[in-house]
Amino acid sequence: MSAPVEETTSIHDHVPPRPVVKLPELAPIAARRKAAEKLADAFSLDPAAATCIANAVIDPAELRRSIETPTELAITGGILLAVRARVWTRRTLPDIRNPRIGDARRHPVAVEPGTDEESRFAPVDDPTSNGVTPYLELEVESAEHMTWASALAARAVLGANDWRYSIRNQGVLTEVWLVASRYSHVDDGSPDLWAVTTAEGSSRTTAAHDILGDGNSVDVVVKAESDTAMRGRIKDLNTALGQGPTAKQSEALRCETMPALILVGYRPLPGGPDRFSSAVKSLVALRHVDAPKEWGEGPELESLADEALTVMEDRGLLTPLRRRWLAGAISRSQAKAAHLPTDPAIRAAEIIALFSSNDQEVRDAIRDAVTRQSTRKRITKNFRVKLAVALIVRSVAGEGTSPDRVRRYMQHGFVSVRDNHFKPTHRDADAVLADALVEFDSNPAGDPGQARLELAARAAYPLISTLSLWADRGTSNNPNDDDRRRPGEVIDTMLSSRLGILQLHRAIVDHNDGRPALRAVNEDGGIRLTEDRAQDQTLNDVYLRSMFPKAGSPTRPTSTDTPDDALRDAAAVFGAAARRLADAMAAIRAVKAADGSDHVETVGMDRNHVHEWKSTLDEATSDLEFWGRIWERRNRNSAQATALRGDNWVSEYLNDPDEAVQAWEDEDSDKIEAAS
Repeated sequence: MSAPVEETTSIHDHVPPRPVVKLPELAPIAARRKAAEKLADAFSLDPAAATCIANAVIDPAELRRSIETPTELAITGGILLAVRARVWTRRTLPDIRNPRIGDARRHPVAVEPGTDEESRFAPVDDPTSNGVTPYLELEVESAEHMTWASALAARAVLGANDWRYSIRNQGVLTEVWLVASRYSHVDDGSPDLWAVTTAEGSSRTTAAHDILGDGNSVDVVVKAESDTAMRGRIKDLNTALGQGPTAKQSEALRCETMPALILVGYRPLPGGPDRFSSAVKSLVALRHVDAPKEWGEGPELESLADEALTVMEDRGLLTPLRRRWLAGAISRSQAKAAHLPTDPAIRAAEIIALFSSNDQEVRDAIRDAVTRQSTRKRITKNFRVKLAVALIVRSVAGEGTSPDRVRRYMQHGFVSVRDNHFKPTHRDADAVLADALVEFDSNPAGDPGQARLELAARAAYPLISTLSLWADRGTSNNPNDDDRRRPGEVIDTMLSSRLGILQLHRAIVDHNDGRPALRAVNEDGGIRLTEDRAQDQTLNDVYLRSMFPKAGSPTRPTSTDTPDDALRDAAAVFGAAARRLADAMAAIRAVKAADGSDHVETVGMDRNHVHEWKSTLDEATSDLEFWGRIWERRNRNSAQATALRGDNWVSEYLNDPDEAVQAWEDEDSDKIEAAS
């Protein structure tokens, strides 16, 4: 079997960059002043608060229109009023006391301020308000205190909720919640700083400021107060846009503006909070504290997979009927009438082949569908398999088991299938089996071809959907407790033997026939009976892993009547000894010195013992290499398999000088000489 292909990512697997557009000019002072006056009159805002909002908004006319039809946001015990507008990112300040800091806060009661950098100042207190007056007030010791708190918050936010990758490529897509805030400097005598501040902490604003690259967010906002500086920045970026912007300039063009919902008023209900600051906290809690429950992985993957199929249809990659069939939106009777396969295993193979395809149009469609709904950084082949499985398990409802459990197992059911593109067919399972056996007989040691890959893709569905094959069972009550193979790896092992190929075919046939339990087969493809010969042997995870063991762990036969059986039995004993050797080596390394280092690395091992052990292992290694070459040569292709079928393979080499030279180069000369 071939080794798994290393994950690679092309540019088409990433979030597509949003086209950049020219930035608007900074609005005239008179227009901003007029909008501030209307805002103050409409919501009884402090003039300074209204001015700070108007200065942050890009289009004062948009703000004035929004003032006439404010948005009402219901909270427990009141109604918050808000206006919608696009704002300059540089004139918005991320919350300097972001709740995401959490346990990183060092309160004075625990740590004396000034002890170290993390506690240089006391944490900034919660914002307050003068009753329902719609702006927040915060006290800081000094400008330095404010800058320090902002840096601490930014570090925590970017560590816990880093949006920079998405925002570099897309900009800020959804509204940030803003509120006018006054920062009073109580110790150093600095003038108050007014800034629209993100009420919900806003990882997005923090990420955008980091991308803009002008240092601490407080410094960014202070510098942006200058109209001259803002106009110069806008002019430089628009000039760069006309001349062809660099990647960094394109990122800045996307990040200089963002949509906002600005809180400007509050109407308490009887018994509700009597402070604007408390009402803001209540609103934020609805998003971050008592937020709606996430869909979970299953529904998320289904939504993304459906959108991927829709995009493929829109781009002519799928017909409407085929999209509905792949989505599981038509019944089996409807599929039959439309001359489409009704076997869910064939549908599964079609879906996994489509989503794991290297066709760039298909990959682009999947990428675009996913990035419309999520900010996922990479659309890897593993993720595309997960999307495929979300569609495949829609036909599992009749299996009598949990579709979610099957989905989790099946995500690991396609290994070689995932890494080797194949073209599925709608042929009868017997026809696929016939081609798979021809492939195997012509080159048993080779990688699986199209027929074997299709057989594996089809068989994964019945084996996993009926829970005949599990994911890792763990060690509790597991007779194969050292077998940590994924279901797809077990299926890959089955592809490497005639018995395994026949077993995969039988699983497909039995499932398509509606049998409640899949049956085991003999070497000739007939149904295997239980040891007491009372009934058919049915498949389960333990049986499959024992019958098709992982490399290095052959199973012992039921008898040793033939040389082949005796050799299998001896190989099983050797495999167990090899595992015990690995455990013994691990036990030696596990002995630790007082300082925690490996004790054997300090004191070593008696050289006499080492010499004897190494001599035994060297001899065993030489024999193993030789036996492995015999197997490879016997199974390399049908011609060699026929020529070397006799037991005395060395005599065949002696009659063929070219083969003798090759054997000599393979360091088998001592074996040939001995045979001569």
